[in-house]
Amino acid sequence: MQIPILESERLRLRNWRQEDLDSFAELCADERFTRYMGNSKPLDKRESWKAMAALVGHWHLKGFGLWLVEIKQTSEFIGRIGLYEPEGWPAVEVGWGISPKHWGKGYATEGAKIAMQWGFETLKLESLISVIHPENEASIKVANRIGEKFSRYEVVKDIECAIYQISKNEYEKMYV
Repeated sequence: MQIPILESERLRLRNWRQEDLDSFAELCADERFTRYMGNSKPLDKRESWKAMAALVGHWHLKGFGLWLVEIKQTSEFIGRIGLYEPEGWPAVEVGWGISPKHWGKGYATEGAKIAMQWGFETLKLESLISVIHPENEASIKVANRIGEKFSRYEVVKDIECAIYQISKNEYEKMYV
């Protein structure tokens, strides 16, 4: 499958490569990054490789997924952003995870917007959600900035999460 490259003013969202493993493993080993994800435990390099392989596989199984995110001007790896719906997920999610050293620069918002646009325009999705740990105030702010509104609480992978949602109509009113 050919994974599209998306670009915004400052970011490039692209396919994963084997040579991205060291940067991805460094990110996944950071406790600040993993704090609100899954069991919140950092990953070692082997576990990071498995996670990266799953991200690549998601694209091949579903036709969409999470892109690697880099700063366009320097090609520096800064995280992952995209669309996600593994088995048992409540719906297609627009998700983001940016390296803590790049927090507060608007990258999550900028990248989520172009991923959302691709989902609505290319995949013809009717809505998108974000699954957010209720204490993750930064991600809640990103969800609000991209137009998502709180929908409900739902248990996802044994954790009560806040579900934020935006419909295609709401998206079009904001961005088209």
